[in-house]
Parts: sequence; C-alpha cells; structure tokens
Amino acid sequence: MDRRHVARNRESMNSNFSFPVLEHPAPNCDNKNALDLAKDWMQLDQNSIVTPLVSERDRNFLISSNQEKAILKISNHKEERGVLEFQTEALLHLQKTTSLNLPRAKKNIDGEYLVTKNVGGEDCFVRMVTYLEGIPLDDIRAVIIDPKMLHLSMGNFLAKLGNGLDGFSHPNQNHPLLWDVGKTESLFDVLGGIQDEQKRKMAELALFFYQNNTKELLSEQRKQIIHNDMNPDNVLVSKEDPSSVVGMIDFGDMLHAPLINDLAVACAYETIRVESLYSGSKDLLLGYHSENNLLESEAMLLPMLAYNRIAMSLIISEWRASKHPENREYILGNINHTWSIFKEINEEEIKKTGTQLVDLLV
Repeated sequence: MDRRHVARNRESMNSNFSFPVLEHPAPNCDNKNALDLAKDWMQLDQNSIVTPLVSERDRNFLISSNQEKAILKISNHKEERGVLEFQTEALLHLQKTTSLNLPRAKKNIDGEYLVTKNVGGEDCFVRMVTYLEGIPLDDIRAVIIDPKMLHLSMGNFLAKLGNGLDGFSHPNQNHPLLWDVGKTESLFDVLGGIQDEQKRKMAELALFFYQNNTKELLSEQRKQIIHNDMNPDNVLVSKEDPSSVVGMIDFGDMLHAPLINDLAVACAYETIRVESLYSGSKDLLLGYHSENNLLESEAMLLPMLAYNRIAMSLIISEWRASKHPENREYILGNINHTWSIFKEINEEEIKKTGTQLVDLLV
C-alpha cells in the first residue's frame, strides 16, 4: 500500500481522536474519604489502615482491617457505568468457570456491586474487590535468574484465564479503549506527542507495519473477551517461588478482541525485559499452548502483535505525558530503555521470530 495514500486517508478516519477517561484527571480522594466510602463494603475497626495504590486513570486504595483486606476502586468521572458493569460481570463469570486466584467483586451493605458517590466534587462510580495475596512480578524480578519457568507459568495461567472467559459476552464488550489493538491506526493522530523526530518516525513506521502486514491477518483470527493487560504489575507471584504465578489483577483493560493479542501483550513486556523478541515470546507461547492450542497463524502473528503493543505503549505514554506535563516523569518512567529495545526490532526479525514460533507448535 502506498504510504502517501494511507497518510491522506487517516485524517478522515481519526479526526475526532478523544479518550476522555485518559485525559480527565483521576478522582481527588484522600485516605479519610476512602475509609468513609469503604464502610459500606466491609467491617472496619480503629486499627483499619488505608494505603493509596498507583493507578493510570482511577483512584484505588488498599483497605486493611483486622478481618480482611480489600481494594476500594473509585472510577474516573468520565468512566461509563456499562464498562464497569462489564468488568464486574466478567469477574462473577470467572468465579463459576475457573479456580484461578482472581479478584472477586464485593457487594456493599445494600447488596450492590456498583454505586455513584460524590468524590472530590465529582460524581464517580465506586466499587470494591477482594485483595489477593502475592507479590507483583515487577517487585521481585531481580531474584529471577532464568525466566523460562516464569514464562511457562505466565503463559499457562493466561491460557486458563482465556478458557474461563470463553463463551462470556456482554453488551459493553466492545467499548472504546485506547489499548485496543483494533485502535492502532488511531494513534497516527497523536504521534505529535513524541517530541524527538527520530523516535516519532520509528513509531510511525510501526503503525505502517501494522496496516500493511498485521491488520488483515489479525482480522481472520478467533476473538473473545480477553484480559488484555498481563504486565508485570498485574502478575502476582509467590515469595517462596518467584517463578510461579499465583494470581492476576486489574481487569480494567478487558474487551472483546483477537485471543492471541492477550498473549502478545505479555510477550511485549517480556521482550523489553529480556531484550529479545524471540526469548521474550517462546516460553510464554509454550506455556499457553500447553493449555490452549494455538493455531499456526496465531503463532506467526505473535511477534507482530508484540512489536505493535510496544509501539502503542510508547506512543500512548508520550501522548499522555504531553497532555499532563506536571506528571511527565511518572508517566514516562523507564521509557528510554523501551525505546532502545524497540529501535533494534526490524521487519526481518519479526518474520524470522514468527517462523521460529510456528515451529515450536509441532
């Protein structure tokens, strides 16, 4: 496809680029207000502790009492009720279909999972889920010398999660989400958020690669509701055995999408960590395939989608940093390392890795 032709048409496709949930500030809530809200969901005592948690667009707190721990979730003012109902229904469905260690939706004293409260002068949806014991993978990564067993465990866990979600549907499963692989082309409109010209060109080439190589093949793959965010902050491992996945959290990016993209998201993060597209994908694929057989076309797509996800993360992070300069350092984090690995990935490596991954399925 002629790139000039693509450039002329993308403006008409994405001229109304807007994701209010990412652009609107997170709710303004302090520890005292969080404790007041939590009283509707759990029994508190004088020793109850409130711990603020990091979140991209919402405000979350760990509430600890003598009886239990739970996560209070205050959604962004711009979040739609239907999206949160979708996430709640998915968690309830998973309670019936899998024994995996996952958050559980909690009812409040009135028997409701989701309520509207005025938080910081804005109406926000408030809910609570159970707390999962375990250590976020990113907090213990240094003690893992060989990632093979970890990747096998991650892949296996993700496949079981996918199996648990198979057959589940919801009216809001196709809600607009910037992290939806199907929204890749919309990112052409925010390339201007990347200040460095060379990096901006690299990101643009990745979007063209998606259009010319990935998009059509991806459209032919099986789809279902997926978690869509197996990143090291959401993967919980055991302190005694850091290579064993014991749970997964954060269903905020869940949606209906090609099943293989769920695995590709995990591969993208691990590719950056181990600095190799093949090493970051092969054992994740094997762990997944042992539980849920992948097709050759899906294995071929895996490195293409991992590359795409890395590009998406760079573009979205740079765009959000340009929208929120006061929070730029937090939003970008260790982005320079990601750029350095991304720079080394080329079309030849992507295709070679795809062939190697297909061979592993035999």
